[in-house]
Amino acid sequence: MTSPAPALDDVRRYWEQNPVAAAAVPYPLGTREYFEYYDALREANESPAFSARLHEYSAFAGGRVLDIGCGNGYVLSRYAAAGAHVCGVDLTTAAIRLCRQRFALMNLPGEFTVGNAERLPFPDATFDCVCSMGVLHHTPDTARAVAEVHRVLRPNGRVILMFYHRNSPQYRVKFPLMRWLRGKSIQQSINEVDGVGNPKGDVYSQAELARLMRQFTNLEMFAGVLPWHMAPRVRPLVPGPVQRWLERRWGWFLYAKGLRP
Repeated sequence: MTSPAPALDDVRRYWEQNPVAAAAVPYPLGTREYFEYYDALREANESPAFSARLHEYSAFAGGRVLDIGCGNGYVLSRYAAAGAHVCGVDLTTAAIRLCRQRFALMNLPGEFTVGNAERLPFPDATFDCVCSMGVLHHTPDTARAVAEVHRVLRPNGRVILMFYHRNSPQYRVKFPLMRWLRGKSIQQSINEVDGVGNPKGDVYSQAELARLMRQFTNLEMFAGVLPWHMAPRVRPLVPGPVQRWLERRWGWFLYAKGLRP
């Protein structure tokens, strides 16, 4: 599902005022405690082992890696720690400042710049890997942003993206229930996953995402992250392999990996 495109300035304004997870972290932005608390929240959904498999950190030691919508630098810092030459781009100065603070605390090298995902400030075929986690469905022209990913990747370069998943309990059950109980449109519920006032959020099925990424080859897609916190007594009763099967099919995050031909 794609929502009407907002103005880019509206998207920038929202995320400038609401840096990633700021409302969920009870510590000042940019402090060591902020990053530690944020990392624990993230790793409750995406374990370090899962993150390592998804991002293939060690495979890009010595290579050039770009993170679009780099947030507070969590993913990019793992690439840098594994030996990659990393670059982060984000629409907001708030995110770039957070990335620089994280990298300073971790004593890691990295380059960071304010930029628009739809017009990346890099030459063609610059990077060995481009990732973007839960970002491109927020930009007004998602298709153009995906085309930019393709442009800046080197031939045989790796793309790793995450979008919100249409075929998930959130979209199929929770959001229709919110419409019935509170009068919220499904689109409003999608937007408000990232906070009240967020101007855009989209969901994709695997077929829709495959069409969006048709310029790439060797596409692999799988879902992840189910809202187990809503049924904490149920999760211990579900065998681990069953949990993982359910998450890969019905999770709220839809991951896609591929190569630039």
